[in-house]
Amino acid sequence: MRLLLDRAAGSAPAFRLTARNRQAVAQLCLRLDGIPLAIELAAVRLSAMTAEEILERLDDRFRLLSVPRPRASARGHHTLRGIVDWSYDLCTEGERPLWNRLSVFSGGFDLEAAETVCAGEGVPGEDVLDLLAGLVDKSIVAVDNSSDRARCSLLETIRQYGRQRLREEGGTTRVRVRHSEFYRMTAVRAGQAWCGPREVDWLVRLRTDLPNLRTALDYCASRPDLAGDGLEIAVNLARTRCWFFSSTLGGGPALAGTAARHGGSLGVGDHENTDADRRRAGDEGVDRALPGRQPAAETFLAECRAVARELPDGPSAAPVTYIEGAHAMLVRGDPASRVVPAEARDRFRAAGQAGDAHMATMLWAMAEAFFGTRASASSARDVYAAEADASGAERARTWAQWCSGLVELRHGEAQRALAPLQRALARQQAIGDSWGVRSGAWRHWPGRWRPPATAPGRRGSWAPPTACVGTRGWR
Repeated sequence: MRLLLDRAAGSAPAFRLTARNRQAVAQLCLRLDGIPLAIELAAVRLSAMTAEEILERLDDRFRLLSVPRPRASARGHHTLRGIVDWSYDLCTEGERPLWNRLSVFSGGFDLEAAETVCAGEGVPGEDVLDLLAGLVDKSIVAVDNSSDRARCSLLETIRQYGRQRLREEGGTTRVRVRHSEFYRMTAVRAGQAWCGPREVDWLVRLRTDLPNLRTALDYCASRPDLAGDGLEIAVNLARTRCWFFSSTLGGGPALAGTAARHGGSLGVGDHENTDADRRRAGDEGVDRALPGRQPAAETFLAECRAVARELPDGPSAAPVTYIEGAHAMLVRGDPASRVVPAEARDRFRAAGQAGDAHMATMLWAMAEAFFGTRASASSARDVYAAEADASGAERARTWAQWCSGLVELRHGEAQRALAPLQRALARQQAIGDSWGVRSGAWRHWPGRWRPPATAPGRRGSWAPPTACVGTRGWR
């Protein structure tokens, strides 16, 4: 920012840093990757534009910053495009096409992704590692080795240059299709591993690759022939509860809806996609039952029921039953929600969907804790805990501990609830679960419930939000 202000003093003397434009100026420097030449050229543009207007046009930065650098500079009349052209020319014949193809990634990539997406048409798969190392040596690609999988990334300026070159050589469509296919398979593999011993590993991987998954979804939504692939990505991300784990609620259902809209009537009358549509309906319904979205939940539930009537198994479809139970518990505070999740669990099991059945068990155990008797709540908790242990899924175990604390808080001794809630919190922090108790979500999620004053368990005003977290005491 100091460099920008210093150069602006000569090229745009009327420009001043103010409280109003400070954030835009800071964002401008960040999006220019802190590259001194780019910042100097942006300062020249401040003579005719505001910082906000420059930000709006940065997606075409090479045209925007094509003005010559001021003669006072020791390096003369260089443009941003000219400097990056010079770096490109220094690359080998194999490194240049790899640079171009790496530009399709968003937010970084690993070696497996680079080898799968970028190999072919003059770039042998076995050479990708060496070519990538060459780009790292030339500071075109940055590498983060702090985790168990090396993570590579490009500066945005470098990425935009590569995308322009990729378009010029006519390879954009081919590479983007491979990119979308790779992340479709990533989501499928994560969905298959869900509620298993490697569940957390896959959730962390999905969270790291959310920018690429969103890019793949957007691209599939723009191509009617790939809309089914996009819906499959969204379905599997919803199945793993990636959006909850990563605290990005609303992203999954919204993107799934986009894929479905661009793909036409996916699922209705189409046997191959009925499960995808039902899964999208179920998880979108849960999302809309969250705080502040209850009015939308009522509307969406009506739409969900209408769509269900056109599906082969109709309103009895397991995802539809599941969302009926979630809506009854989260929005209406209906004691009948004790029964519906159990029905959904049986239907998921019959369909061979063990992970989905486990989520229904979780919902059932929570409903029993809120609305059941001590005996029924304890029984449901035990079933849920046994399933979580058998699955080997670490995240499921933390929620089983949370449920144990909830049952104790509602039906036993409040002080005895503290230990399991603390264990759940500590483990969720350790595995990076952003949705768990520490996010405060359960303090607010059922916050609009208005159950009967005679709800079982405790005397006085029943307030699940404080009961759930245990951080503000019983109200």
